[in-house]
Amino acid sequence: ENLSRKTTPSSARAIEGPATADLSSYLLSCNHWDDTVKMHTLDGLRLKESSNGGHIGPINCLSMGADGGLMVTGGHDGTCRVWMVLHSNMASALADTYVQTALGGTSGNGNASSNEDGFQCCHILWGHESSVTCLAFNTDLDIVVSGSIDGMICVHSVRRGEFVRTIRIMDHSEMQEQQQQHQQTGHNKFDPSLSSSPAVNRILDQRQDVRREIPGVRKLALSSGGLCVSHMDDGMLHMCTVNDVRICSVHAGDRLNAMEICPGGEMLVTGGDNCYVIIRNMRDLGVRCVLDLSSHGPIKCLSFTSTESNPAPQFMYVGTEDGMVTIVDADPAEANNLDGAIQGLPQYRVHDGRSNMKNW
Repeated sequence: ENLSRKTTPSSARAIEGPATADLSSYLLSCNHWDDTVKMHTLDGLRLKESSNGGHIGPINCLSMGADGGLMVTGGHDGTCRVWMVLHSNMASALADTYVQTALGGTSGNGNASSNEDGFQCCHILWGHESSVTCLAFNTDLDIVVSGSIDGMICVHSVRRGEFVRTIRIMDHSEMQEQQQQHQQTGHNKFDPSLSSSPAVNRILDQRQDVRREIPGVRKLALSSGGLCVSHMDDGMLHMCTVNDVRICSVHAGDRLNAMEICPGGEMLVTGGDNCYVIIRNMRDLGVRCVLDLSSHGPIKCLSFTSTESNPAPQFMYVGTEDGMVTIVDADPAEANNLDGAIQGLPQYRVHDGRSNMKNW
């Protein structure tokens, strides 16, 4: 099967409590043909659970919390849903009245969800007017940010399931400025003397183009410090706070498929169709390092060694279109190089697959 799926390994700690399983032994994925979230065991990829949680249509994205207990999904129906994984008793305690009534105390597929080894929807997050394309969940802040194809970003609290605010990268004032610019240049002026139907249609199409200039949200990343980075369909990277304070904007120069914030929240790592892994600082999104992986094809996903493994060596894992996973680490030998120090760019090396991992 050549299915396009969004997957996340549950590498966090197991939830404390009776009869709970270790989440590190499961794989959660969405965007399946039957519009469900599925849980597979890593030992043999056996299907453990499957549910839509009440979503209508495809489930486009999902994110797991750092504690491993909560999961958030975003769907084509314009809603996000909060799930409790492997602890149905806690899900019953967190679920609001609407979810208990609408879903009837089930896992969303009509089956009773009393099984401790599954997951259950406990909140529905409203606010979007179109399909949700991406989301980022930060457990420390108890905040999830979600983006949609109409350029809207919504901020919700996770455990309470409450709407916090809407962030529009291009707000109404900017839209009005663009419309005024079109009017000043004469693109939007309607001349009643025009009797040609093609001319009238051309003017109406220009007016529609002004409304379509709002790009959709393609990727989101959220730091524990409350900084949110969004990648739009027009290629721009925008950084703001969850309180909607704008910080900076730069052009990514690429169509990004993966965007993650390094542990510690100091660097943003991106990868896309141009086959480059780019490391940017979180002050002004300036480029700090570029890693060329063109021999492997476009970058599809990024991940980092868990912070729980400190003080063990920290690695970055890069998945590419050729099916390979490239392991990347900071190169201390090159970091001490004078030229590198002058340029201020940290140097990285790719693991050769033969050396002892402890040496990297």
